Amino acid sequence: MPYKYEIATVEDGEEISALIEDVEFEGEISLAYARRPNAVVSLAKEGDVSAFVIARDENTGKIVGVGACVIKNNIAYLTGLRSKKLVNIPKSYAILREFCKANNVKLTYTTILDSNVGVQKMLEKQRPSMPNYLRHSECIVHIIRKKLKVKDKNILVKDGEYYVLKNPQEEEIARCKAVEQWGYKQYIVKHYGWKMRLAKKFLRWLPNENEVLKFFTLAEVKADDDALESLLRHISNIDSQGNFFLYGGIDAYCPVKSFKYKSIVYIVDWDKTIENVADIQFELEIADL
Repeated sequence: MPYKYEIATVEDGEEISALIEDVEFEGEISLAYARRPNAVVSLAKEGDVSAFVIARDENTGKIVGVGACVIKNNIAYLTGLRSKKLVNIPKSYAILREFCKANNVKLTYTTILDSNVGVQKMLEKQRPSMPNYLRHSECIVHIIRKKLKVKDKNILVKDGEYYVLKNPQEEEIARCKAVEQWGYKQYIVKHYGWKMRLAKKFLRWLPNENEVLKFFTLAEVKADDDALESLLRHISNIDSQGNFFLYGGIDAYCPVKSFKYKSIVYIVDWDKTIENVADIQFELEIADL
């Protein structure tokens, strides 16, 4: 069946949104990922430049496959690979590679849930027509309930986009942003596994099934180990919707009780020239994922 591979326009956004939402992430918490109401507009909010590459059925005009690239500070994140048909993935990657070249990308990465072993094996198998996927690190995301007890006399104040934590002497000891994204990027709980159904009886703050999750994500966190717990406890008490927030990053340590999930971080080696992936260092913000 003939497919046309191209970069999507804003007019394709609603159709892409429907295709994305049709796929669930399975696990103890089964999630559907959505970019309502327009996926192209949503993606544009996350970087300096962005694009969806689409596979369009030339007979029906319908979009049957998508993949996305978000570029921020010359670092590209590949995400959102979805397909209803058996499309030519190397053709999509060729367009993504040219898009990265045109925007002077210095590094490309992606993340795959650690439970998604099948996709990991598929990506790690080297093919002539595909870039190499090099396993780099683990991204740990902590889900933390709100309204934690504050155990110190530090003070949290707002300074523009940042929340700044100060000690009783009014010296800054930590700072971060609290980013709300559910207005344009949503996660919807489709159903819980039996373990999480049991846990939800005791953890009332967990969302209901078929509910859009409302939460904020910490970004640009600057805190040493001594100040981190205080920052998390204070930030959990800011005025916001929802019952929880997210904190994380590469090998992220969390000093308060949390649920956590892991993803494998891969460096995408377009030119197949990287010799030691461990030498590559970069800041990964979970709000960008």
